[in-house]
Order: sequence, then structure tokens, then C-alpha cells
Amino acid sequence: MAGLKVHTAQTDYVNSLAEIKTHLKIDGSDDDTALGYIRIAVDSWAQQYTGRTMTTQTYELFIDSVYDLDQKLIEGYYTGYDANFPRKSIILPKSPVSSISHVKYYADDDTATTWATSNYFLDTASMPSMFTLRKGKTYPTGLRLTNGLEIKYVAGYGASGDVPQQIKQGCLAYASYLNEHRGDILDGKNLTPPKVATQLLSPFVIKNLSSNPYRGTSKYGGY
Repeated sequence: MAGLKVHTAQTDYVNSLAEIKTHLKIDGSDDDTALGYIRIAVDSWAQQYTGRTMTTQTYELFIDSVYDLDQKLIEGYYTGYDANFPRKSIILPKSPVSSISHVKYYADDDTATTWATSNYFLDTASMPSMFTLRKGKTYPTGLRLTNGLEIKYVAGYGASGDVPQQIKQGCLAYASYLNEHRGDILDGKNLTPPKVATQLLSPFVIKNLSSNPYRGTSKYGGY
């Protein structure tokens, strides 16, 4: 398998507290605590709904195996063609990705070696973004069986002001809805986001033919 860890968590959100209060026409600070919780909840929903990172976060993606001779074990449910050929690229979850901080590979004794940047590049034209080998390069060998390859990267649009306006507007619509239904939240009711919010965010949803995020074997396979 493979795993994704948050190395540096976000310090900003899709909407600022001031933006939400302006949208709701709320003056004063009496509701700041409750609106702060709504702000975080809406941001979390937007990330989960679209599969994107909104404001800057740093992730560590650990891959178990990148060998060309991986056992072709198919996992998950499939809705389309998903062949498992040797991969020259690795999908980076939580796009858009702005940079790759480093790539390290681990020997069986847990010794880490930083892989030279001349071996790979970041494909930001694809969505999701992909880590891609350069021509003639191959993955390191002799990796430990678990978490043998580590890709540390920075994702997100940047600060709150850098998030696309359509996403911000959809989140404001959902924030307004949650604010109007505070009592329902306390009663434990499942509040479905309003249609206007999902419509505004729908163009930003990252979709794959396969419902299996590992795309075949233990790697986030690209091409």
C-alpha cells in the first residue's frame, strides 16, 4: 500500500472570517467562535468534495514499491479501463501541486538517500499533478518493503486570496446554510450542502476512471 501524511498543516482557509461575516451581514464579534468552526468545516468539505488542497499545505507521500516487476494485484472497484503497466509517473494526491521539496528513498536498514532532482520533474499540466521520471531515468532499487520511496511536496493555491473565486463563493453559500441551521447541527442532523454550493465547486472536482486511489498495485500510478 501507500500512505499520505500532512507534514505542514494549513494556516489559512478558503474564506477569511471577515469574508464570511460580510457575506452574512454580521457585525460585532459575538458570533466569531461559531463562525470560526463553520469556516473550518466548510474548508474541509470543499477539499473532500473536490479532492483538491485549497490553501498551502505540505504533504509526504510514501510509496511501498515502484519496481517494473510488481505483482499485478488489482484492488478496489473499477468503472473503466485501468491497466497496470510499469509506471513512469506517480499521481500526487491533493492537487494542485506547486513544488516538490525532495524525494528520498530508504534502504532496508532505514538509511535515507535524497534522490537528485535531475531524475524527475513535476507535471503541473495534468490534474491531478504528477511526479514524472525524466527520459532514460529509472526508479531507485533495493528499497525497503514498506514506505521505500518518499515524495515531499507543497500543494494548494496559496493563501485565501489565491483560491479561485468560484470556490470561495460556493463555500460562502455553504457557510450561510450552516449558519442558518446551527440548531440542526447540534441535533446531530446530517446537513446536505445546498445545490448552489455543489454546482459552483463541481467544475473543480478531480475525477478518475478508477475508484481505487492506488490505481492497481501499491503505487499511485500515472502513465
